[in-house]
Amino acid sequence: MNTWRLRIRPRAAWATPWRADSLFGAVCWRWLELFPESFAAMLEEFHAGGEPPFVLSDAFPGDCLPLPFHVVPQFLQDGKKRKPPFFVSQASFRDSIQRGTNPEGEPIVKPYFAYSRLQTSINRDSDTAADGQLFETELTTLASGFHEMSLYFRTGRYLPQLVACFHALAITGFGKKSSTGLGAFEIVGEAEPCPWLDDVANANAFVSLSHFVPETTDPTIGQWQIHVTYPKLQGNAISNIFKGTMLMLTPGSVFRTDDVGPRSWYGRMLPVPRPEMPKALHYGFCFPAPLIWREEKK
Repeated sequence: MNTWRLRIRPRAAWATPWRADSLFGAVCWRWLELFPESFAAMLEEFHAGGEPPFVLSDAFPGDCLPLPFHVVPQFLQDGKKRKPPFFVSQASFRDSIQRGTNPEGEPIVKPYFAYSRLQTSINRDSDTAADGQLFETELTTLASGFHEMSLYFRTGRYLPQLVACFHALAITGFGKKSSTGLGAFEIVGEAEPCPWLDDVANANAFVSLSHFVPETTDPTIGQWQIHVTYPKLQGNAISNIFKGTMLMLTPGSVFRTDDVGPRSWYGRMLPVPRPEMPKALHYGFCFPAPLIWREEKK
């Protein structure tokens, strides 16, 4: 499988985080619309186990990528606590994974700006504003200095379909309340090959570029952070849209593979069948970037 990058320019704030599991659901709905003849076979490949048809990363600000958790940059060595994730430039990230060195300069701590939008509820009987009933929607935008996001995907034979699905998604918008304009975006340029994310000489570890659920056979020696999520099924054809509570590891999580070397994917899919959708899945694959994890000097 080869890795490609899409540059995304948001045209509005978004209410659904740009995580790989949410992107997978959005891509599947677009795939079903654009390529109905191949959708069932593609989904069956995810059910079958082994190498998946494709893996997705989360979307990241600009050309930045998450700082691997085993790296302790200079600005964290003063004893003060700062909450990850931290992001570094693509150049610093590439230097870190290819040489196993600590990136120079201070990582970017807050590339996003979050705020709440207060709205009036709608009375379903009168189809007018409900008196005194308000609710908040949590929104996110890029912070000052950022204008685009980067999304990476890895596939062996589905490049045209994935690119077409993302272009179709740009028409509808991504995530919650996209019908009201939230999650609007455009794709900038063509898909760019990223061979440096596929092969690092003498790599003995990997860093995740997505939220993921580890498989029981995945490496266990590393450093990671856990995220609790409450995902939902997309679409309006399901009576119970809630998938339940899930624990996922976050981007920046690192694991040693030592002499075996890293693979093109880790993690697993989680079946979440419903009577209306018996083959529904929750995306839990890891998008791994190979890296060199050097032993600390004692």
